[in-house]
Amino acid sequence: MTPWIKDSFDKYTRTNLTGPLLKELAAFSKDDKDMINEETIELLEPYIQMQTLDGEKLFTPEVAGITSKALVGLCTWCAAMSSYHKASKIVKPKLKLLDLKTIELTEAQDNLKQAQVELDEVNAIKQKLREQYDEKVAFKTELSDDAKKTQKKMDQANRLINSLEDNKIRWIENAKEFSRRKKQLVGNVAKACAFVSYCGPFNSEFRRKLTIDYFQADLDARQIPAAGDLKLTEFLVDISTVGEWNL
Repeated sequence: MTPWIKDSFDKYTRTNLTGPLLKELAAFSKDDKDMINEETIELLEPYIQMQTLDGEKLFTPEVAGITSKALVGLCTWCAAMSSYHKASKIVKPKLKLLDLKTIELTEAQDNLKQAQVELDEVNAIKQKLREQYDEKVAFKTELSDDAKKTQKKMDQANRLINSLEDNKIRWIENAKEFSRRKKQLVGNVAKACAFVSYCGPFNSEFRRKLTIDYFQADLDARQIPAAGDLKLTEFLVDISTVGEWNL
Protein backbone atom coordinates (compact mmCIF):
# COMPACT_ATOMS: atom_id res chain seq x y z
CA MET A 1 0.00 0.00 0.00
CA THR A 2 1.26 3.49 -0.83
CA PRO A 3 2.59 4.92 2.50
CA TRP A 4 1.24 8.46 2.11
CA ILE A 5 -2.36 7.38 1.47
CA LYS A 6 -4.27 6.76 4.67
CA ASP A 7 -7.88 5.74 4.89
CA SER A 8 -10.33 7.75 6.92
CA PHE A 9 -12.99 5.14 7.37
CA ASP A 10 -12.96 5.14 11.16
CA LYS A 11 -12.73 8.89 11.41
CA TYR A 12 -15.37 9.93 8.85
CA THR A 13 -17.25 7.21 7.01
CA ARG A 14 -18.32 5.04 9.92
CA THR A 15 -20.20 7.92 11.53
CA ASN A 16 -21.64 9.37 8.29
CA LEU A 17 -22.35 6.29 6.14
CA THR A 18 -25.88 5.83 7.42
CA GLY A 19 -26.48 9.52 7.98
CA PRO A 20 -25.96 12.57 5.77
CA LEU A 21 -23.79 10.68 3.25
CA LEU A 22 -26.54 8.16 2.56
CA LYS A 23 -29.02 10.96 1.94
CA GLU A 24 -26.59 12.72 -0.36
CA LEU A 25 -26.03 9.54 -2.35
CA ALA A 26 -29.78 8.94 -2.60
CA ALA A 27 -30.29 12.47 -3.91
CA PHE A 28 -27.43 12.18 -6.40
CA SER A 29 -28.90 12.70 -9.90
CA LYS A 30 -27.77 12.51 -13.50
CA ASP A 31 -27.06 16.22 -13.53
CA ASP A 32 -24.85 15.76 -10.43
CA LYS A 33 -22.86 13.10 -12.29
CA ASP A 34 -22.16 15.57 -15.06
CA MET A 35 -20.91 18.09 -12.48
CA ILE A 36 -18.03 15.83 -11.38
CA ASN A 37 -14.82 17.64 -12.33
CA GLU A 38 -11.41 16.37 -13.35
CA GLU A 39 -9.83 17.28 -10.00
CA THR A 40 -12.21 15.01 -8.10
CA ILE A 41 -11.39 12.09 -10.43
CA GLU A 42 -7.67 12.74 -10.00
CA LEU A 43 -8.06 12.62 -6.22
CA LEU A 44 -10.09 9.41 -6.50
CA GLU A 45 -7.72 7.74 -8.97
CA PRO A 46 -5.01 6.70 -6.42
CA TYR A 47 -7.61 4.82 -4.41
CA ILE A 48 -9.03 3.08 -7.45
CA GLN A 49 -5.54 2.09 -8.64
CA MET A 50 -4.40 1.00 -5.14
CA GLN A 51 -3.09 -2.58 -5.10
CA THR A 52 -1.03 -4.98 -3.02
CA LEU A 53 2.55 -5.91 -3.63
CA ASP A 54 1.27 -8.94 -5.48
CA GLY A 55 -0.62 -6.70 -7.89
CA GLU A 56 -4.07 -7.40 -6.47
CA LYS A 57 -6.37 -4.37 -6.54
CA LEU A 58 -7.66 -3.22 -3.16
CA PHE A 59 -10.45 -0.88 -4.34
CA THR A 60 -12.96 -3.63 -5.05
CA PRO A 61 -16.40 -4.47 -3.62
CA GLU A 62 -15.01 -7.72 -2.23
CA VAL A 63 -12.25 -6.00 -0.25
CA ALA A 64 -14.63 -3.23 0.86
CA GLY A 65 -17.15 -5.83 2.06
CA ILE A 66 -14.65 -7.18 4.56
CA THR A 67 -14.91 -3.95 6.53
CA SER A 68 -18.55 -3.09 5.96
CA LYS A 69 -21.25 -4.40 3.73
CA ALA A 70 -22.41 -0.84 3.23
CA LEU A 71 -19.06 -0.07 1.62
CA VAL A 72 -19.71 -2.62 -1.13
CA GLY A 73 -22.25 -0.38 -2.83
CA LEU A 74 -20.21 2.74 -2.12
CA CYS A 75 -17.10 1.20 -3.67
CA THR A 76 -19.05 0.09 -6.71
CA TRP A 77 -20.65 3.54 -6.98
CA CYS A 78 -17.29 5.37 -6.79
CA ALA A 79 -15.75 3.13 -9.43
CA ALA A 80 -18.82 3.62 -11.61
CA MET A 81 -18.61 7.41 -11.25
CA SER A 82 -14.94 7.32 -12.22
CA SER A 83 -15.69 5.13 -15.25
CA TYR A 84 -18.65 7.33 -16.16
CA HIS A 85 -16.51 10.48 -16.04
CA LYS A 86 -13.75 8.91 -18.14
CA ALA A 87 -16.25 7.63 -20.64
CA SER A 88 -18.14 10.92 -20.69
CA LYS A 89 -14.97 12.73 -21.79
CA ILE A 90 -15.17 10.62 -24.94
CA VAL A 91 -18.93 10.40 -25.25
CA LYS A 92 -19.91 13.98 -24.37
CA PRO A 93 -18.12 15.62 -27.33
CA LYS A 94 -19.70 13.02 -29.53
CA LEU A 95 -23.09 13.70 -27.95
CA LYS A 96 -22.59 17.42 -28.47
CA LEU A 97 -21.56 16.72 -32.04
CA LEU A 98 -24.62 14.50 -32.37
CA ASP A 99 -26.84 17.30 -31.07
CA LEU A 100 -25.18 19.73 -33.49
CA LYS A 101 -25.61 17.33 -36.39
CA THR A 102 -29.20 16.70 -35.31
CA ILE A 103 -29.86 20.45 -35.42
CA GLU A 104 -28.13 20.66 -38.81
CA LEU A 105 -30.17 17.68 -40.00
CA THR A 106 -33.38 19.35 -38.84
CA GLU A 107 -32.40 22.56 -40.64
CA ALA A 108 -31.43 20.56 -43.72
CA GLN A 109 -34.77 18.74 -43.64
CA ASP A 110 -36.58 22.07 -43.32
CA ASN A 111 -34.54 23.44 -46.21
CA LEU A 112 -35.30 20.28 -48.15
CA LYS A 113 -39.03 20.73 -47.56
CA GLN A 114 -38.80 24.36 -48.68
CA ALA A 115 -36.74 23.34 -51.69
CA GLN A 116 -39.28 20.63 -52.50
CA VAL A 117 -42.07 23.21 -52.36
CA GLU A 118 -40.10 25.48 -54.68
CA LEU A 119 -39.32 22.52 -56.93
CA ASP A 120 -43.02 21.67 -57.13
CA GLU A 121 -43.77 25.28 -58.06
CA VAL A 122 -41.03 25.22 -60.70
CA ASN A 123 -42.33 21.91 -62.05
CA ALA A 124 -45.84 23.37 -62.25
CA ILE A 125 -44.51 26.39 -64.16
CA LYS A 126 -42.46 24.06 -66.34
CA GLN A 127 -45.53 21.94 -67.10
CA LYS A 128 -47.53 25.07 -67.98
CA LEU A 129 -44.74 26.29 -70.25
CA ARG A 130 -44.54 22.83 -71.84
CA GLU A 131 -48.27 22.95 -72.59
CA GLN A 132 -47.90 26.45 -74.06
CA TYR A 133 -44.90 25.27 -76.10
CA ASP A 134 -46.81 22.27 -77.44
CA GLU A 135 -49.72 24.56 -78.30
CA LYS A 136 -47.44 26.99 -80.14
CA VAL A 137 -45.70 24.14 -81.96
CA ALA A 138 -49.07 22.77 -83.08
CA PHE A 139 -50.11 26.25 -84.23
CA LYS A 140 -46.79 26.66 -86.07
CA THR A 141 -47.29 23.29 -87.77
CA GLU A 142 -50.78 24.34 -88.83
CA LEU A 143 -49.44 27.63 -90.23
CA SER A 144 -46.66 25.76 -92.01
CA ASP A 145 -49.19 23.41 -93.62
CA ASP A 146 -51.33 26.38 -94.69
CA ALA A 147 -48.24 28.11 -96.08
CA LYS A 148 -47.34 25.01 -98.10
CA LYS A 149 -50.87 24.81 -99.49
CA THR A 150 -50.81 28.53 -100.35
CA GLN A 151 -47.39 28.17 -101.98
CA LYS A 152 -48.70 25.24 -104.02
CA LYS A 153 -51.66 27.33 -105.21
CA MET A 154 -49.30 30.21 -106.04
CA ASP A 155 -47.07 27.88 -108.05
CA GLN A 156 -50.08 26.59 -109.95
CA ALA A 157 -51.28 30.16 -110.57
CA ASN A 158 -47.82 31.19 -111.75
CA ARG A 159 -47.69 28.25 -114.15
CA LEU A 160 -51.14 29.20 -115.43
CA ILE A 161 -50.13 32.85 -115.83
CA ASN A 162 -46.93 31.86 -117.59
CA SER A 163 -48.84 29.52 -119.89
CA LEU A 164 -51.21 32.37 -120.80
CA GLU A 165 -48.43 34.93 -121.26
CA ASP A 166 -48.48 34.37 -125.04
CA ASN A 167 -52.14 35.42 -125.19
CA LYS A 168 -51.60 38.55 -123.11
CA ILE A 169 -50.86 40.86 -126.06
CA ARG A 170 -53.74 39.51 -128.07
CA TRP A 171 -56.15 39.94 -125.15
CA ILE A 172 -54.98 43.47 -124.60
CA GLU A 173 -55.52 44.33 -128.25
CA ASN A 174 -58.91 42.60 -128.22
CA ALA A 175 -59.89 44.56 -125.12
CA LYS A 176 -58.89 47.81 -126.77
CA GLU A 177 -60.74 46.85 -129.96
CA PHE A 178 -63.84 45.91 -127.98
CA SER A 179 -63.73 49.23 -126.13
CA ARG A 180 -63.33 51.13 -129.41
CA ARG A 181 -66.18 49.24 -131.08
CA LYS A 182 -68.35 49.82 -128.02
CA LYS A 183 -67.85 53.58 -128.32
CA GLN A 184 -68.60 53.45 -132.06
CA LEU A 185 -71.67 51.24 -131.70
CA VAL A 186 -74.20 54.11 -131.68
CA GLY A 187 -72.72 55.77 -134.76
CA ASN A 188 -72.38 52.44 -136.60
CA VAL A 189 -76.00 51.55 -135.88
CA ALA A 190 -77.14 54.99 -137.07
CA LYS A 191 -75.11 54.64 -140.26
CA ALA A 192 -76.50 51.13 -140.89
CA CYS A 193 -80.07 52.29 -140.27
CA ALA A 194 -79.63 55.19 -142.70
CA PHE A 195 -78.20 52.84 -145.29
CA VAL A 196 -81.11 50.43 -144.99
CA SER A 197 -83.64 53.27 -145.03
CA TYR A 198 -82.32 55.40 -147.91
CA CYS A 199 -79.80 53.50 -150.06
CA GLY A 200 -81.89 50.56 -151.19
CA PRO A 201 -83.01 52.00 -154.59
CA PHE A 202 -79.52 53.16 -155.59
CA ASN A 203 -76.52 51.39 -157.13
CA SER A 204 -73.33 50.57 -155.26
CA GLU A 205 -71.44 53.72 -156.28
CA PHE A 206 -74.22 56.03 -155.11
CA ARG A 207 -74.66 54.02 -151.91
CA ARG A 208 -70.92 54.44 -151.11
CA LYS A 209 -71.18 58.18 -151.81
CA LEU A 210 -74.17 58.53 -149.45
CA THR A 211 -72.58 56.45 -146.76
CA ILE A 212 -69.19 58.17 -146.75
CA ASP A 213 -69.87 61.70 -147.93
CA TYR A 214 -73.21 62.28 -146.19
CA PHE A 215 -73.83 59.80 -143.38
CA GLN A 216 -70.26 59.74 -142.00
CA ALA A 217 -69.88 63.49 -142.40
CA ASP A 218 -73.11 64.06 -140.52
CA LEU A 219 -71.95 61.76 -137.66
CA ASP A 220 -68.60 63.57 -137.50
CA ALA A 221 -70.37 66.91 -137.40
CA ARG A 222 -72.48 65.74 -134.49
CA GLN A 223 -69.36 64.26 -132.79
CA ILE A 224 -70.87 60.80 -132.75
CA PRO A 225 -68.13 58.14 -132.86
CA ALA A 226 -68.47 55.74 -135.80
CA ALA A 227 -66.14 53.51 -137.83
CA GLY A 228 -65.06 55.24 -141.03
CA ASP A 229 -64.34 51.91 -142.74
CA LEU A 230 -67.50 50.18 -141.56
CA LYS A 231 -68.49 47.26 -143.80
CA LEU A 232 -72.25 47.31 -143.65
CA THR A 233 -72.74 43.78 -145.00
CA GLU A 234 -70.56 42.38 -142.16
CA PHE A 235 -72.19 44.68 -139.62
CA LEU A 236 -75.78 43.78 -140.57
CA VAL A 237 -75.51 40.03 -141.24
CA ASP A 238 -73.18 37.16 -140.41
CA ILE A 239 -70.77 35.45 -142.79
CA SER A 240 -73.05 32.51 -143.53
CA THR A 241 -75.81 34.84 -144.80
CA VAL A 242 -73.32 36.59 -147.06
CA GLY A 243 -72.30 33.16 -148.35
CA GLU A 244 -75.90 32.33 -149.19
CA TRP A 245 -76.18 35.63 -151.07
CA ASN A 246 -73.12 34.79 -153.12
CA LEU A 247 -74.63 31.40 -154.02
